[in-house]
Amino acid sequence: MDDDPRDRAEQRTVLMPRRDVSHELPTGHRLQEFVVQRVLGMGGYSVVYLAHDTRLDRRVALKEYLPATLAQRISTGEVVHRLPRFAQAFDKGLQGFINEARMLGSFDHPSLVKVFRFWSENGTAYMVMPYYEGITLKKWLSDLGAAPSEAWLRQLATPLADALNALHTEQCFHRDVAPDNILMLYERRGASYLEQAPHPVLLDFGAARRVIGDETQNLTAILKSGYSPVEQYDGEVSLRQGSWTDVYALCAVLYTAVTGKAPGSSIARLVRDEMASASELGRGRYSESFLAAIDAGLSVRPEQRPQTMGELLRRFDTLVPVTVPVPVPPAQAAAPLEMLAMPTLGAAQPGRPKRWGALLLLLALLLSAALGTWLLVR
Repeated sequence: MDDDPRDRAEQRTVLMPRRDVSHELPTGHRLQEFVVQRVLGMGGYSVVYLAHDTRLDRRVALKEYLPATLAQRISTGEVVHRLPRFAQAFDKGLQGFINEARMLGSFDHPSLVKVFRFWSENGTAYMVMPYYEGITLKKWLSDLGAAPSEAWLRQLATPLADALNALHTEQCFHRDVAPDNILMLYERRGASYLEQAPHPVLLDFGAARRVIGDETQNLTAILKSGYSPVEQYDGEVSLRQGSWTDVYALCAVLYTAVTGKAPGSSIARLVRDEMASASELGRGRYSESFLAAIDAGLSVRPEQRPQTMGELLRRFDTLVPVTVPVPVPPAQAAAPLEMLAMPTLGAAQPGRPKRWGALLLLLALLLSAALGTWLLVR
């Protein structure tokens, strides 16, 4: 942040009379019927608490909108923006947070976070979700220590694709699918969680983060290198976002699982694509159709990817040949179709030396002369 004299003046007039308190809510703090027990996680835009629902006697996850760079909590417990010039970005992010809660509350899918309720209070907003027990896919793959099997990856991809398709049907797009945004649920009983079938849940949609990023032009806040397709980058206004945007991100997740590393940045690949394909790096360990589907989903150009999640899943079992257009020389491009189909007499053809063309021409002349002589004699 620049040391602007206006900021110092704003700090004196707005912040000095109020005493800052802890960024997160303390244990035992009550919001509606929920009592905060401890912090589960803190990000740049929100804080998630483990809370007790006193009405239904259950544990829940309570998420509070609190963008650290724009706002702070004061002694009354209220959340206020740090500087007056941050007010617009804070308010738009708050609306994005509420819109996300409302949207998630309308879905009921086992691989989408369920929102029980949401409300505004203390100058900010809250949403209540189930308390899930699990770890992120990023941690899961790290603990696994090896590339998972194709059967396991298909079990992972199918419910995620189905959940994303449910969003797409309502013209909603996640736009933040990545290994650290996929929670892997597991049972504490029985086998190790690494040996259990995957039960993934898509986490943070980042609606508030995207809105704030748009307001502050902070690209790092809304993009994840390797998982964000080129149409999500600022300046690519000619490329529309849609279901194909989430197709790219999901295939990037599968590529990471197969190869052990994230794909190259899509914006860099647009200039020069040096990324090794999944078909090359996973050959012999996975089926050709499965690897080819991942590669197709990672096409830099949106129109070259599978356009829907259903199409992507179908490609897992169908090897779609890649059609490479053959350029036609300009001289031939304007020629009639019949002329393109007939080789010119005497021209060198592939695999035929030029001297054979001359011999054929000579033979044709001799035959013509013989025929003419025969007709004359008759």
